[in-house]
Amino acid sequence: MTSSQSVLASRNLVLPMSRDLMSGPDLPGILTARRGPHVEARRAVEAVGVTVVYERVPVLRDIDLAIATGETVALMGPNGAGKSTLLKSLVGAVRPTTGCVRWFENPSPRRIRTRRRIGVVGEEMGLYAELTVTENLRFAGRMFGVSTVSDRVASLLVECGLKAQADRPVGQLSLGTRQRVAILRALVHEPQFLVLDEPSCNLDEEGRSWLEGLFRRWRSSGRTLCFASHDATECRTLADRIVHLEAGRIVAIEPCGCPVDELRRSA
Repeated sequence: MTSSQSVLASRNLVLPMSRDLMSGPDLPGILTARRGPHVEARRAVEAVGVTVVYERVPVLRDIDLAIATGETVALMGPNGAGKSTLLKSLVGAVRPTTGCVRWFENPSPRRIRTRRRIGVVGEEMGLYAELTVTENLRFAGRMFGVSTVSDRVASLLVECGLKAQADRPVGQLSLGTRQRVAILRALVHEPQFLVLDEPSCNLDEEGRSWLEGLFRRWRSSGRTLCFASHDATECRTLADRIVHLEAGRIVAIEPCGCPVDELRRSA
């Protein structure tokens, strides 16, 4: 047991065991969704034995992860632990060297119908600096076939408090405002699964408050969320489970967060 595992174990966290010991007809690997009235049995995403090697260097090592529809999972770990690579693997941006990923029990996240059910905010914001906020969001909406894209974008800008910035080129905005636009772009097609890499990065206090509210509404609606963060308080407040990564491996699983049923009652 590593020193990190010892610390995590002392806090009554679940330490992963081998796939052979943990597998069963209802437990496909070391991570299975916490069952309850708010979590459906159907898996939104499942990674089985995922290993990613870059130039002979393992970045992810034999990752088994299942996230149920309606669940929120946070990824934590030091820089270089493999959080970003795991998220990229889950959305099909990185192909595993070995192992496989299934979205909505579909073997290929690259299929157009599957991709339309996923919203992604990666390490790079992926916005067009010369286009305005509205133009960026409308372009993303059209790419996903949103029929009422103008109305959808207008609604998102009001909800996020960015209506006044709607006609400004993204390149003229602060980093925090650009981050909020990137998150809106991931929401414009109303996905069922949202994947975010360090979503609170660059956000000020107002932006973090908006993001927290978004996460709570997302959970209370029964949709699925997976995000990476260095903020332990954020993770423990907003997630059902925290997956702790170290050197490309899952070293512990921490149950946490407010039950979704309570969020629904308070919404």
